[in-house]
Amino acid sequence: MKYDLDKKPTRGAQRTLLAFSQTMFQLLAQKPFEKINVNEICQLCNFPRATFYNYFDDKYDLINYCWYVLAEKVHIEEADQLKPNEVVIIYFDRLYDLFENNSQLVLAILRHNQISGNLVNSFTNYLRNLAHKMFLEVFGNLHFDVPVELMVDHCSSTILLLIEWIFLKKQPTTRKQAHHYLAVLLGDPETTAVQDSTTEKPTHTGA
Repeated sequence: MKYDLDKKPTRGAQRTLLAFSQTMFQLLAQKPFEKINVNEICQLCNFPRATFYNYFDDKYDLINYCWYVLAEKVHIEEADQLKPNEVVIIYFDRLYDLFENNSQLVLAILRHNQISGNLVNSFTNYLRNLAHKMFLEVFGNLHFDVPVELMVDHCSSTILLLIEWIFLKKQPTTRKQAHHYLAVLLGDPETTAVQDSTTEKPTHTGA
C-alpha cells in the first residue's frame, strides 16, 4: 500500500483516509467494484485527484486500506503467548463479530458483487493472510506430523471457509454451532503437536 500504515497519521491524514474509505464503502453498497472509478470517489469526497494519489496508487490500493480498516479489531495482541486452540477460537470469534456487526454493509456489498468475484475474494484473502501470519507465529515452535506451513494453511483456510459459509452463503449458524463445526473440521491443533524443546529426535547408530 502506498500510505505507510506503520507511521502515526496526522489528524488531517486521519480525516482524509476516513473520507476515502467511507466513500468506497458507500459506493460498494450501490454498484459493482468494477464500475467505481477514482474520479467518482474524489467528487463524492470533495477532494482533488492529487490528494487521492498522495495516499493511494489506485482504487485497488484504496480497497486494501478498506479491508485494513475493517480488520483492525481482528488482530490478537500477544497471540504468541496463547495456546494454539485459543488463538484459533479467538480469531474465529473476532471474524464472526466483524461480519455480524457489519451485516448490513456485507449484505449491501453482496447485492452488487458476486461471492466468487474479485472484490469478495480480495477481502477473504486479506483475512486469510492475516490468519496465516498469526498462526505461523503461534505454531512455529510446535512439531506436527505434517509441515507447520501446511497446518497453518489448513487452519486459516478452514476458518475462512466456515465464515464464508455462515455470512456470505447465508447459512444461519449460532456461535455455539460454529464452534462445534470448527472443532469437527479442525480437531484440536494443541493435541496434535508437542513443543520442539521436549521432542527428542531419533538417534541413528550403526549396526
